[in-house]
Amino acid sequence: MLPYKSLTEPFEPNAYEKRWLELERKVAEKGFTWATLYENYEDNQYMSDSLLVVPASLAREVENASRAVNDIFAKAYQEAMKDRSVIHKTGISVFLWDLLLAENRTAFSYFCRYDFIASANGLKVIEGNTDTPVGLVEAAVAQQVLCEEHHSTNPNEKMAGNIKNAWNQIIKDYQIGSTDTLYFTCADWHDEDKQTVQYLMSLYPQQAKYIPLADIVVEEEDVRTPEGERIDFLYRLYPLEFFLEEKSATGELIGERFIVHVLNEKVKIINPPSALFMQSKAILALITEKKEQWFTRQEQAVIDKYFLPTYETAHGLDSYVKKPVLGREGGGIQIVSGGTVLDEDVDYYQDQPVVFQQYFPMPDQTVDTWDGPYTGKLLIGSHVINGEPSGLFFRVGEHITGNLSMFVAYTTK
Repeated sequence: MLPYKSLTEPFEPNAYEKRWLELERKVAEKGFTWATLYENYEDNQYMSDSLLVVPASLAREVENASRAVNDIFAKAYQEAMKDRSVIHKTGISVFLWDLLLAENRTAFSYFCRYDFIASANGLKVIEGNTDTPVGLVEAAVAQQVLCEEHHSTNPNEKMAGNIKNAWNQIIKDYQIGSTDTLYFTCADWHDEDKQTVQYLMSLYPQQAKYIPLADIVVEEEDVRTPEGERIDFLYRLYPLEFFLEEKSATGELIGERFIVHVLNEKVKIINPPSALFMQSKAILALITEKKEQWFTRQEQAVIDKYFLPTYETAHGLDSYVKKPVLGREGGGIQIVSGGTVLDEDVDYYQDQPVVFQQYFPMPDQTVDTWDGPYTGKLLIGSHVINGEPSGLFFRVGEHITGNLSMFVAYTTK
């Protein structure tokens, strides 16, 4: 368990609530507006005001592991494009296959987050969020406010600069001219996604406009705004596979038409389609299955060190995590340890193919909450932006790290 700093010791409910509400106001002013989440008919605390004290050696190890893991993902993508028959294992709709197998002239993803478990038994990556990763505003904005409150150094200070570098690389790779507009979109009702998009847009150096997802007009020939402006470049914080279900204002399914426009490069999207390909957790099983075929001995050593064996079946494992290949936010996961189910979610993604990953227990971590100290399981998210490790994102929750797992800031010593 990592040590942590508390702003209110000993815990006194009224004093804690007053101080926490003031902190919530401060982070909201900076653009982090979901410190409280309303779910299950009640307000839930999402941000802890504690500050984890992380050994600098561990932070460096996660950074080095993040770079190595990203390189393995990039190599896996290159090899998968040579052996395109593996696409049927990804669980991605056949309507997207032509798009995913089209020539990609950019990085497989510019904005990624890899989730790690760090314990006395080592450091392991459990999945890659390569398509639409969030946690950026927490790691870049709320992290800074919390470190200032604790009078501590913010180790994520390079994050904004790395995002700017990524945009410059995207401008070059996508050949976005100085007079071109990059449109930013997400589901307008989703506060977290909208504020994340606004933050990323604030760091973009050229012309940019926000357009709610529901306002995008998919015509026969191209994609436009309601005012008739053509959308040539689109950053979308919205899963690419969800576009297939999108409808027009008249109820017409327009997702396939949108995908065809992307395939024909009538509109160029960021992250690119390859990011969805690598988002599938089937990639983890492919890395295990193709370890000796796809990877050099040095790369195999990285896989042995940081990856957990993952299979298409339980493969005789007594302890495993069963994951839907395109599940998100912990949906559809089952955790089995020693033949006993520790936790499971049966509400989402039950119709998807699954993979079975060797179970690697998360360490316990205590943080302050509205109800006093809470001990949960610690997961480390590591943002990799344009191939560069760019900042950590810590969450404390239950065995399954879901939407309500609590964000907690960190510093190093």
